[in-house]
Amino acid sequence: MKRRNFIKSMAVGATTATTAVSGMAVSAAGSLGSKVKKDKVYDSIVVGGGFAGVTAARDASLAGLNTLLLDARPRLGGRTFTTRFADHDTDMGGTWLGWGQPSIWAEKMRYDLPITESASVKASSFVWFENGERKEGGPEDYWPPLYEALDKFYAPAFKHLPRPYDPLYKDGKEFRRLDNLSAAEAIDALDITPLQKQLVHSFTAINGHADSSESSYLDQLRWLSLSGFNKDFMWGNIGQYRFKNGTKDLLEHMQADSQAEIKLGSAVVKVEQKDDHVFVTTNRKEIFKARTVVMALPLNVISSIDFQPSLSTVKQQAAKQGMTGSGIKIYMRIKGRHPIMFGNGHQDMPLNYLWTEYDDENQVLVGFGKDPELLDVYDDDAVQAVLNQYIPGAELLESFSYDWNLDPYSKGTWCMFPPGMLSSSLAELQRPEGNVYFAGGDIASGWRGFIDGAIESGARAAQMVENTLKS
Repeated sequence: MKRRNFIKSMAVGATTATTAVSGMAVSAAGSLGSKVKKDKVYDSIVVGGGFAGVTAARDASLAGLNTLLLDARPRLGGRTFTTRFADHDTDMGGTWLGWGQPSIWAEKMRYDLPITESASVKASSFVWFENGERKEGGPEDYWPPLYEALDKFYAPAFKHLPRPYDPLYKDGKEFRRLDNLSAAEAIDALDITPLQKQLVHSFTAINGHADSSESSYLDQLRWLSLSGFNKDFMWGNIGQYRFKNGTKDLLEHMQADSQAEIKLGSAVVKVEQKDDHVFVTTNRKEIFKARTVVMALPLNVISSIDFQPSLSTVKQQAAKQGMTGSGIKIYMRIKGRHPIMFGNGHQDMPLNYLWTEYDDENQVLVGFGKDPELLDVYDDDAVQAVLNQYIPGAELLESFSYDWNLDPYSKGTWCMFPPGMLSSSLAELQRPEGNVYFAGGDIASGWRGFIDGAIESGARAAQMVENTLKS
């Protein structure tokens, strides 16, 4: 079986399997909690075991609410998991964090978790492509033209997103115009050189993990706003620091604090509100009853669940349209030591970014591309060819990737909104409907698309549930 098909079958068959490549790998049959009684009434059921769900379940349970956490996979972590690759605890989902991300940094401080830095922060070799030709230079050659272009790209950020954690604060005609404008349209209108346009197109493509035409210009501006309108600080938040022992280290500490019951390998297929209670049905035909439910699932997955009564039209339309993240992430171990590098290709290359993540005797690189159709990450010859675009003569020893697009419980990678969704849908996506509340990194107010946003959103949902049930 081809590895791409194996990944798909592993994801679909996860309800009966045990996986060793997760942040919290457990047997789905046994689960972490005791056998749940079907006639039991919970204060809250949290659907989804990513960081938003784990946060919501922990906080609700510590507030004294009888809480059940359901997840379709045989593990916790959602679109994050940590595996051993090249003798490192390597993250295939969410990886980087920064001290400008308050929710995750507070958890890092709470549990005193060690962090480390990407080797690329000390890069001496920078690679880019101009008119199809590979160029190489130092930081003094790469950063000035990019920063000059980014200054123009980010120019409207302060005016329209002055309160980064209140993203709709400046809602108005011009605000909505910028939201309905794609990043590609905004870049093409800038007075910058063709090379600078290429670099910014590529930058917005990795931010949205899709072509620059697919993401909202306004939503792209958000990252700079969240970083105090400082580009260096933004880079520090999105690509410098990671947990030394992988994101599983944080997940395990958060879960250890929780008093919620957990049932894994249970995909929710129906959520029905009736008689002041919510009834949750799983693919195992189990039915659980609660006073409230928190849906902590990716936006792209919401439409696969039958809600009775139906969700609002805005929620349905946003879920059907989905967020942008649909690209690839791959780790490569290469033979020998090379100069620490940072590579920035154009967005239509199989990998538009590639950099040194671990500076070992045999270095480990991490790469990103906007479209899995441009590179079969499970074809070693294809991966070798892409590696040679950036480092001619480098020898690939092994590589590892996971296609989140094929995973039925993800249906994509990280979130950035398509044009128009921020101004038209975010408030509604966050709004509870009856006794059903919503959480997730895809609907966060701040660092949407990051673990920080998932924790922010999960904590807010738990607080809303507690306020409702204790009032």
